[in-house]
Amino acid sequence: MIKLNHASGRTLDAARTVTLAAGVLGVLCAGPVQAAPKAPKATAASDVLADFHLLAQQRPWTCATPSALPNVQGIAAGDAACAWQNRLSRRSWTWSGDAAASCISHPARWWAWAQSALPPQAVRSVWHANWNSHATLLAIGEQRRLLLVRRERGGQWAATEWRWDPNPRPATRRWQQGRWQALVDAAARGAGSSPPQSAAVAPDTTRLQAVFAAVLGGRAGEIGSDGMAMDAGGLCIGLSNPLPGQSTLPLSYNAADSRLEQRAASHLQLSRQFPNAVWLTPFKLLALPAAPAAGAKYLATWLEGDDLKSQLWMPARGDGRAIRVRMSTRLAPGLGAHPEAAPVVKARQAVEHELEALAAQWAVRHE
Repeated sequence: MIKLNHASGRTLDAARTVTLAAGVLGVLCAGPVQAAPKAPKATAASDVLADFHLLAQQRPWTCATPSALPNVQGIAAGDAACAWQNRLSRRSWTWSGDAAASCISHPARWWAWAQSALPPQAVRSVWHANWNSHATLLAIGEQRRLLLVRRERGGQWAATEWRWDPNPRPATRRWQQGRWQALVDAAARGAGSSPPQSAAVAPDTTRLQAVFAAVLGGRAGEIGSDGMAMDAGGLCIGLSNPLPGQSTLPLSYNAADSRLEQRAASHLQLSRQFPNAVWLTPFKLLALPAAPAAGAKYLATWLEGDDLKSQLWMPARGDGRAIRVRMSTRLAPGLGAHPEAAPVVKARQAVEHELEALAAQWAVRHE
């Protein structure tokens, strides 16, 4: 459990994240968020999402205007309401369902931005492209935050954030906690469940998605059925799901067993597989931080027209199937004909940096 020392000398939980789906709270990082007492039966819990007056049980007032998302066009900040001596607040944002989005969708960008107050080491959830609604409960110190994104009728999207700073008086705190729990329960029902997927997600894909979330940190990313996407300093990078089938390259699990002639033979096979490729980084062994149980990782980067592609090979122990994933980005028209141009070099460095980070995280989590 992550701890944070405050000036008062008390030790509080720094951050815990809980995902709500179909009325069930699933813990995303260490330590469960304590469930509050049930709200009074007289309360129509399903109405507290829309009726802030009903939630607060007092007339709310207008407070600070919601912040606009930095460097994101098309997301409009709505109203902001407060109650309980500004200890309870609600802020809202909206955007059109057909709003133009580069690389990452507006829901994914808002979702990442709304979790930006979490410390770097906290687990964050990544937006899934097939979600029409989703809710997450955050705990930052003693403050509780509830995030809810929903696709409304007509394709409009609405995002809402509620914040609650518990009152230090025990009796008032217990009453407020009951009202907050009514909101959490309503959000779980309002978010509903994610749409069914056309096919079961393969275990390797599920593991890769978790590693992808760790590599993202606080940056915006999105998970789709065919892979993942991220915005790396203005460069749109796509990450494939693990490639099907078995690798035909001679891959040693132990880095000490990898020979230069083996890697040269692997590169020759790749050259035959991609005859039109312009190779930026020939097949090589990655120099990752030493870890006793970690296996060797291999990488190669090439151009196909204006598409820059980089592939990672992660052999398994024994006769296990090697995990192969590919990152790619689309260069500006015509840049593919100039592999030594500065934008191409910068893109190659960025993509390889992300793949190396993914390889390191995979080793930590699965080796």
